[in-house]
Amino acid sequence: MPVRVLCLHGQGVNSAVFQKQTESLRAMLPVDYEFHFFDGKYECESAEEVRDHYPPPYLTWYNTPTVEKVKDAHEQIRQIIKTHGPFDAVMGFSQGAAVAASLLLHEELESTPLSFKAAIFIGSPIPFAKAAQVGIDARAYFGIRNTLPNAHARPNRIPPHLVTDPAYLRNPAQLERASCDDVQYQMFHPTVDEVRIRLPTGHVMGMQDKWFCHSKDLVGLCQENSKVVLQHHGGHEVPRAYTEEICDVVETVFGGLL
Repeated sequence: MPVRVLCLHGQGVNSAVFQKQTESLRAMLPVDYEFHFFDGKYECESAEEVRDHYPPPYLTWYNTPTVEKVKDAHEQIRQIIKTHGPFDAVMGFSQGAAVAASLLLHEELESTPLSFKAAIFIGSPIPFAKAAQVGIDARAYFGIRNTLPNAHARPNRIPPHLVTDPAYLRNPAQLERASCDDVQYQMFHPTVDEVRIRLPTGHVMGMQDKWFCHSKDLVGLCQENSKVVLQHHGGHEVPRAYTEEICDVVETVFGGLL
């Protein structure tokens, strides 16, 4: 039986771009692996690295990770699984990886059946939650006043090494709601959350990536004895120069699925 892999693109690209990004990787992997690519449903500005090379639409699973929009992203993935699944594994890049990690963390929290048996996270930011009961209250970092404290007394300071550039405020229109008390941002983090992704995971991260520290901390949200980590010298990409090494990660993580 083939291993069916759900593939989730990053923000500001689309499924066709993610297919191109993983072309050399997929060509080197066993034919038993079937990769299925799908689009996020919202349009957004293009990622800088693809603007001059790939045509629109430029898509996203959410334009800013509020609890409501993360919940909606989970529903997008569940609908894909319902319509086109089941899938044995998930492979996500950037925002797509964060959405997959968030979904799996919530499934662990809710003790519901896991959507996948294995996961590959490439260049992933730390995932955000769909509920205010978990994670770090990150409203202040998104320009949202937190005059009303988090109802669940969650911490409200993000570790400094995770505070990146204005990518946090990529959607300036969100700032129009800065006075709204119902907007919540909750960032999962291993220092404040006990939940862990327990299935086999692979982590690919570039040391020149602005999300490098996020990717390292995502490793901490995964069970210790079931993860494989590859650090490379590149940036925010699926690096062709490390295709063989990434293949080793994928085959190690997916090995038990065949």
